[in-house]
Amino acid sequence: MSLTVPLDTRGLTLVITDKPDLERDAVADAWSAAGGEVLRLGRFWDPPALDPKYVRVYGADSYCQVLAQKLGLVLVSPPDDVLLHLAPDLTKRVLRSTTLAELGTVAFPAFIKTFVPKLIRSRVYESAADLGAEARGLEPYTALIVSEIVKFVAEARSWLLAAEVLSIACYEGDVDVTIARQLAAAIARDPAMTSPCVVDLGLTDDRGWLVIEANAAWGAGLNGCDPAAAAQCIAMATRTGVS
Repeated sequence: MSLTVPLDTRGLTLVITDKPDLERDAVADAWSAAGGEVLRLGRFWDPPALDPKYVRVYGADSYCQVLAQKLGLVLVSPPDDVLLHLAPDLTKRVLRSTTLAELGTVAFPAFIKTFVPKLIRSRVYESAADLGAEARGLEPYTALIVSEIVKFVAEARSWLLAAEVLSIACYEGDVDVTIARQLAAAIARDPAMTSPCVVDLGLTDDRGWLVIEANAAWGAGLNGCDPAAAAQCIAMATRTGVS
C-alpha cells in the first residue's frame, strides 16, 4: 500500500546504531531517499550535540530510551495496558489485569505478560509455581496481563499512523492479509490506540484475525513491511518536550 502522503524527511536526522542490520538499514535508506540525514551512532550514551527538534531515533529499547534521556526527547509508545482498553471485537479473547500477589485468582494454564515489557517472558504458564519461578525477584505489586490461550495459524504486522494502515505484511504463515488489513484499520481508529503504533495481528481457526499486541514504532522491526511506511511512522514517534 502506498503512503497517503509521500515520505518527506528533509531537515530531520534519524539516529540509529552503527551495527549493520538489514531491516534497520532499509529504513535508513528510505529515510535518506526522502531527503533526511542518517547518523549511525555507536556511543549512544554519549551523543554529539544535536538539536532535539530535528532528531528522530530508531532501534532497540535501551538504545532509544538512553538517547531520549540524553537529548530531551519524548518517545511515543502505546500504553502498557492498551490491550485491556481496546474494543472486545478487536481482541476476541478474555483479557484481564492482576498482580503477582494475586496469582491465586488466576486460572492456569494462561498466557501472561507484564505490563512493563520484558520483565518476564511473555508465554503460557502452566501454574502459579511456574510463573513464580520466572518472576523471582520482582515485587508482589508487579502488574500482569492475563490472557485466555489462543492458537495462531498466521501472524501479521501492521504500521499505523493517524487512523490509517500504512503497511501490513504476514510474517508467520502464508495467508492473504485483506481481512487483517480491515481489522488493523479498525484498531487504528480505536480511541485507545496511540498514533503512530505498530500492531501485530494473529489468525485463529475459530475466531479469525485478532490483535496480539501493540508496539512502539521507534523500536519495531519491519517483519516484511514497507520501510518507507515504517519511516513515516518513525518520523512521528519521537517528539520534544516533557511527557
